[in-house]
Amino acid sequence: MSAFRLVGLTVVAGLVLTACGSGGEDAASTDGKVEITFMHAMSGGAHKPALEAATERFEAASPDITVNLLEQPDYSTLNTKLQSQVAAGDSPTLSQVNPNWTVALADSEVIVPLDERIATSSTYESFYQGIKDDMKLVDGKNWMWPFNKSMYVQYYNTDMVKDAPATWDDLESTLVDVSKDGVVGLSTDVGGATGIAGGSEMVGIIANSNGGSLFDAEGKPTFDDPKVVEALNSFVELQEKGALAVGKNYPGQQALGAEKGAFDLSTVAALEYNLAAIDGKFEMGVAPLPEGTEGASNLISGTNIAMFADTTEAEQDAAWQYLEFLASPEEMAEWASATGYLPISSEATEQPAYQEFVKENAWATDVVAQLDTATRPTPREWTQDSLNIFATAVSNALSGSANAADALAEAQKNATALVK
Repeated sequence: MSAFRLVGLTVVAGLVLTACGSGGEDAASTDGKVEITFMHAMSGGAHKPALEAATERFEAASPDITVNLLEQPDYSTLNTKLQSQVAAGDSPTLSQVNPNWTVALADSEVIVPLDERIATSSTYESFYQGIKDDMKLVDGKNWMWPFNKSMYVQYYNTDMVKDAPATWDDLESTLVDVSKDGVVGLSTDVGGATGIAGGSEMVGIIANSNGGSLFDAEGKPTFDDPKVVEALNSFVELQEKGALAVGKNYPGQQALGAEKGAFDLSTVAALEYNLAAIDGKFEMGVAPLPEGTEGASNLISGTNIAMFADTTEAEQDAAWQYLEFLASPEEMAEWASATGYLPISSEATEQPAYQEFVKENAWATDVVAQLDTATRPTPREWTQDSLNIFATAVSNALSGSANAADALAEAQKNATALVK
């Protein structure tokens, strides 16, 4: 469900590239007709039918191209399956990828850069700047094409909270005020050594909105940044005041649905699941994240799509047509409206389908506007392991096994040792 869980996945280095040019046993090109494969993990909720419907529309518009959807139950399985097929020389034509996975794939020349194709794209120019930035690796090349994108928002119980807090200071005060009579203002999962989760990512977002950062422009860890220490201390203080609880298995959603929590800070991908958890017991408010001293900050979550080198030119041409179709304003508006994911271009927000969605979800306009400024840490080979180290530090500070400054200093030392 929640897109932030993607960052808990890793890519095994040293992938084997066996260039047999087949694109896998499911892909073929005969008599002008082309079959391509798209490995994905859009298996839950509204995601599966929305992707299947879009693919059917593409095939109707491009009758010489067949898209075989290779569904995986979750991102972890997708990552494992993808590594296995690549190593066996049986890559799909296309696959959903997390940017952190893409570093190893690009270094091993398993995937192809898309710059030449993007230069002729009919959709790229209207992409939001944050989306464009998220398509690149540190070499400046576009190795990915955007797909399901989300950012964090605040979900809240309007019976407990009249108006969404506008600043982080306001949110902290509100969390303390509502934490009484069995209610804890905010519950969150911070993750740990096996993967970072939303609570730890929120510490980074708060720090960034106040002028700090978890990583520098080159992707090197800066966990001991004073603003990061300050943000983590704010979580520790909230916990001490009984306004923050740490748990697992979507604790914010569970508490919100049970009316034991006032807020859930999660991504837009959680919208339908939070509504299901609430089940009409109260009206749920949705709003952009609060701002810090330096304004709004947010983290781009979700996946991109990569094109694999172990495919024929005809398959890659067909795959590109499919990618352009999925990113077209009309299709992106349909996708965003059906799934709650964010439209990747300004043109998509102007389409009738998305305008209808906005009528029922007025919050979406302000959230989508943040796609011009939202970021993700520059993907490097050490990024994922560093984030896991950071999550461990957050967990240690909240468990009381170390104070925030000491936990982050230790995390900085350990993460810096990973930098090559």
